[in-house]
Amino acid sequence: MKILQLHNPYGAAHQTPTKIIIHAMAEYVYDPSDRTYKHAPTFLERQNYSVHAMGAPDGTIYRCRADDEGAYHARGFNAGTLGYEVLVKGQHDYASFEKTIRTAYMTGEQYASAVEQCREWMRLHGITEVVRHSDVSPGRKIDPGAGFPWNKFSFDIRRHQ
Repeated sequence: MKILQLHNPYGAAHQTPTKIIIHAMAEYVYDPSDRTYKHAPTFLERQNYSVHAMGAPDGTIYRCRADDEGAYHARGFNAGTLGYEVLVKGQHDYASFEKTIRTAYMTGEQYASAVEQCREWMRLHGITEVVRHSDVSPGRKIDPGAGFPWNKFSFDIRRHQ
């Protein structure tokens, strides 16, 4: 698993993680302010948001916040949670992103690195609860979407624990 260390400055200085929240966003996000597509880590930082890790389609993980730092990734649920963002391949505005996450979108490498990262977090921090962004913000958020293999993922992160 290839890990690239980045550091996003937005988030609380300290936390003790007890839960993981799985998200999804476009790998390149349309920014209407200048009508360009920005790479997801850059886009989040420019919006003053953050997440602990992002999984790219090639399996690379971008580490954006340390586990003991808070991140701004799930309104009302930032404290004590680790955020993992699955990056949906390509350039998307919100409409194309919403459509894409309705069907299978993860690559094999991306799935494997997401399972590995979550297993590591669970082992390091004694975490047992892993939820979707849509679980903590129903009616407001739909990610990671119907195209995310939630049942298989839930089983695989707990296998061999």
